[in-house]
Amino acid sequence: MLNLTINGKKVTAQPGDTILAAALKHKIYIPNLCYDKRLRPYGGCRLCIVEVEGQARLFAACSSPAEEGMVVTTDTPKLRKLRQTVIELLLVHHPLDCPECDKAGECDLQDLAYEYGKPETRFLRHRKEAPPDVRGPLIELTSRRCILCGKCVRICAEHQGRAALGLIGRGFPTVVQPAFGEILECDYCGQCLDVCPTGAILSKPYKFTARSWFLEEKDTTCPFCGVGCTLTLGIREGKILRSRGKEGNGVSDGNLCGRGRFGIDYIYSEKRLRTPLIREGDEFVTATWEDALTHVAKNIKAVTQKHGAGAIGAIGSPRCTNEDNYALQKFMRTIIGSNNIDSSAYFGYAKVQKAWERAFGERNHPISLQAPLGKEVILILESDLSVTHPVFGLNILQAKREGSRLIVADSRETKLTRHSSLWLGLKDGTSIALLNGIMKVIIDKELFNKETAAKIPGFAALKASLDNYPADKVSKITGIPEEAVTAAAEAIGKAKSSMIALSVSASENTKGLDTVLAAANLTNLLGEERTTLQIPAEYSNTYGVYQMGVRPDDKGIAEMLYDENKTINAMYIMGEDPATTFPDSSNILNKLKALDFLVVQDIFLTETAKLANVILPASSWAEKDGTFTNTEGKMQNVYKIVNPAGQAVPDWMILKNLALSMGSDLGIRNLSSLQEEIKADLPASSAVETKKSFNPVDYAPAVEPDSEHPFKLVIRDVLQH
Repeated sequence: MLNLTINGKKVTAQPGDTILAAALKHKIYIPNLCYDKRLRPYGGCRLCIVEVEGQARLFAACSSPAEEGMVVTTDTPKLRKLRQTVIELLLVHHPLDCPECDKAGECDLQDLAYEYGKPETRFLRHRKEAPPDVRGPLIELTSRRCILCGKCVRICAEHQGRAALGLIGRGFPTVVQPAFGEILECDYCGQCLDVCPTGAILSKPYKFTARSWFLEEKDTTCPFCGVGCTLTLGIREGKILRSRGKEGNGVSDGNLCGRGRFGIDYIYSEKRLRTPLIREGDEFVTATWEDALTHVAKNIKAVTQKHGAGAIGAIGSPRCTNEDNYALQKFMRTIIGSNNIDSSAYFGYAKVQKAWERAFGERNHPISLQAPLGKEVILILESDLSVTHPVFGLNILQAKREGSRLIVADSRETKLTRHSSLWLGLKDGTSIALLNGIMKVIIDKELFNKETAAKIPGFAALKASLDNYPADKVSKITGIPEEAVTAAAEAIGKAKSSMIALSVSASENTKGLDTVLAAANLTNLLGEERTTLQIPAEYSNTYGVYQMGVRPDDKGIAEMLYDENKTINAMYIMGEDPATTFPDSSNILNKLKALDFLVVQDIFLTETAKLANVILPASSWAEKDGTFTNTEGKMQNVYKIVNPAGQAVPDWMILKNLALSMGSDLGIRNLSSLQEEIKADLPASSAVETKKSFNPVDYAPAVEPDSEHPFKLVIRDVLQH
């Protein structure tokens, strides 16, 4: 720890911290335009110049390391005069069009111009008059307002690993634009929007909708992936106009992806459900809530009386809150008397949990978003975590920048393969063979803790099974050169710390469970803690769905929708669209059409909803209070930001009222009482009786295409989908 003095105040700093970082950490203001804590020091704007006692020259605080005993002064008449000159020079090329610029009111340059600017200038030069580049769908580039701080270029290249923007040209005519003047085609994360200190980069959806001083800002949790980023929403007159990240906010620390920034306006779609609908023949007719709930209650009772409670099933949703899902499972188990409840987690996350329980003796174990940082070796298996969980992917890229060796096994070229230390271009679906081959090399070369591994049940069986996976055979199966398999195994085996990661989508196949078990075997072989294996939950509340009990004690999705020998006569589907998102959609459609009664509770008229007998309009994540549990197991609040569409009601409240219509009571008075009940019901620990174990798995090749089925289906994630 370093001790120094800034403006007479004793402060501390970590070795390697700059003067500016130390000052900001202790809330000491030093003006700057080109600094961002996520980026390497740049020293471009020269506004952060400071005086250091005993030194004749001035120091750029953003690029000068803090030193023991240093005495720093940040504001003197000399420094103020120099900063005035810097601002004067910046304004030579910057148009004074604040009244029409969308950045006005939150522009760093504007603020500094008010603080240090002069009423007249000593310098004259033609201003840049290039027209704005509006060709991209979401981001507008206005080079005439650019001060060439380089933050957008650096955040895109250094932090995001994308390098979609560059400084093109030399001297005064330099502009920021994509290579060769092409249309900006990138991940549309919008990080450049947040770091731009002027109006040079603007959000097209937000532009000219409101001045910043008219906006009320509220924080909430992102409704998309399992990271659970904090969104800072700008609201005017009850409508969300923009979403952005703020440094220091939540698990994402100000980082956002394109979904959280640009993808939330679906709540204003004209296709939103606004009133309850009851089917009459082939048409839906508008109904009151009382009529709709009475109709549902009557038909559920009829099915129960005729076929028993076991003939009714329900599907919850990882996009609904904890409160919604808890209310659904409680309604099914206590009001209906049925344990037939499941969610889309069945296809992937449930397999992960099953493998986790067998290998480590725990279920629903959270991951750590900070896990990549400080790891010597990181292995990514057939997953693009920069797409499935973009902010988690940023931590992987940061670890690589800080010295971690990144090994990526993937058939596709992705952002992670482009930044990898070693890219293992394996054939699709051969991860099990690769993992077994890596373990074989590690055991043969004795790169594991023999004493620890021998104590774990199943080690002898694992070792024997790996005799079938010599490096040359693994090379033939995977298509990876033999020496690359060996190099990867040696790097992993020799590392003092490691991380193995894959997305849930890598387990959404017939060999998904075995893939996770193989990764767990490698984790146990290395003698690492279970946290070495990182498999983030898919959606905003996948972890919470499992935690709230939306998983089957009796019939799950397999039995309800895919087993011809099991009969379900009625279903209650909340926030899910099986007809579109579940595999084998033709079979799903037939199953849903054959039901005696189907209730769909959603925000849109989905393909599943079109088959329903009753459709109940639910509130979206922005129209109700509640919680999501992110992949770290952290319960985070979502808030009612705007009014519901039409007569939409929170999902948990619909279920509460439906229970009353059936002559029963869920025992829920209000949201607070529901949350207290959830808190009381959550287990103190997720541990179960089993302990660590090895679970040998064998690679089996996929079924080869034939004349009837000529194609192979490779399922991968798409960021904007």
